[in-house]
Amino acid sequence: MGLLSGSGDADRAEELCELARSDPDAAADAADELRELLASDEADSRTAAADALFHLAPSHPDAVEPAVDRLLSRLDDGDASSRRRAADALVALVDADPATFSAWVETTAPRLEDDDPYVRATIANVFALLAAERPSNVLTVVEDLWAALVDSGDWDVRVFATGALADIAVRHPEEVVPAVEQTIANAGKPVPALQVAAVDLLATVGVDQPGVVDDEVDEVLADVAQNAPPGQREAALLAIGRLGSACPGCIPTALETVAPALAADDRAVRRGAAAAYVAIASSRPDAVPTDEATRQRLWWLADEVDQPIAALLDRLS
Repeated sequence: MGLLSGSGDADRAEELCELARSDPDAAADAADELRELLASDEADSRTAAADALFHLAPSHPDAVEPAVDRLLSRLDDGDASSRRRAADALVALVDADPATFSAWVETTAPRLEDDDPYVRATIANVFALLAAERPSNVLTVVEDLWAALVDSGDWDVRVFATGALADIAVRHPEEVVPAVEQTIANAGKPVPALQVAAVDLLATVGVDQPGVVDDEVDEVLADVAQNAPPGQREAALLAIGRLGSACPGCIPTALETVAPALAADDRAVRRGAAAAYVAIASSRPDAVPTDEATRQRLWWLADEVDQPIAALLDRLS
């Protein structure tokens, strides 16, 4: 009985998986065999083969690339472990060399609606990695990413989709405008990573497309900057800094949160507030307070944060 007969496949796949973990250079020579093992009748063999490709991808993406079609087919695997490990291998490949995946972008997009929330989140991560490297590579699936912002089964899907759209917005902000309304709603969700990604997206789009920055955007940024945990507050303040330096009149309520946050108990919040204040005051000094109390707070922060506070205060005096 030979390879793929269902006899001995699992042992061989596990052997190659261990080899990929310990000696990926040696395992790369067996990449063709691993690709064949992905089609084994045994679920354990398919899982181990996908796991081996996951470990091989960071150092040998060229050896894994020929297996992409078969890894994608494994996303329909009836065995959850095989299905999910194949998804992990795809992420590892894209993380190592995003260019290798460009040919599969459109055929992979329907997986954002997969029945398995783990697969949906993993594919959203694939697109986030691709968008970070080259936003134009995922423009063809931007509507699928908009739809993923309302995923009801896994917050990670929304997080990765939001991150992908934020990176697209850096180069193609007009493509992301339709996502703003749902992003405002997501920014109000008490999910740390989602709030951080959402306020970043709002700032990135708003700097280029100020017309999308309405009262709802202003209110949600102000709320997160004041009432969320420190990490989200810092992200919201940084977003306020970016928008405030470009369009201070768009976010009057959010701007009012910056000066008080300079005296926050948490260092991350103070750091975000200082960065926001410097960004805004450097180009729009009339948009933030410059009274003595605010100036004193900034002096206290001068040695704590990496911002040109002294130079700014000299210009403002």
